[in-house]
Amino acid sequence: MGLARDPRNLRKLKAIRRAEFALKQRLERIDWEEDVLNTEIAEFEGRAQLPELPSEAIVQVEYIDVTPKGKRAARARKPGP
Repeated sequence: MGLARDPRNLRKLKAIRRAEFALKQRLERIDWEEDVLNTEIAEFEGRAQLPELPSEAIVQVEYIDVTPKGKRAARARKPGP
């Protein structure tokens, strides 16, 4: 007998239920792609020769200038031997 806690039939039941759930999600995704995504893509392609992405769909990128703002003071040197 294996080290699994669940009996074999319970593991099989869990596998079946997980597969059913995954199938349900996949079928819903197909419906969403056909009803929502493909419609949005068709509208996007029909706007212009080079359509622009909607601004709310773009990730905001912030530029941070890391160069120092002025002269830095010289570092003090350690006294030599």
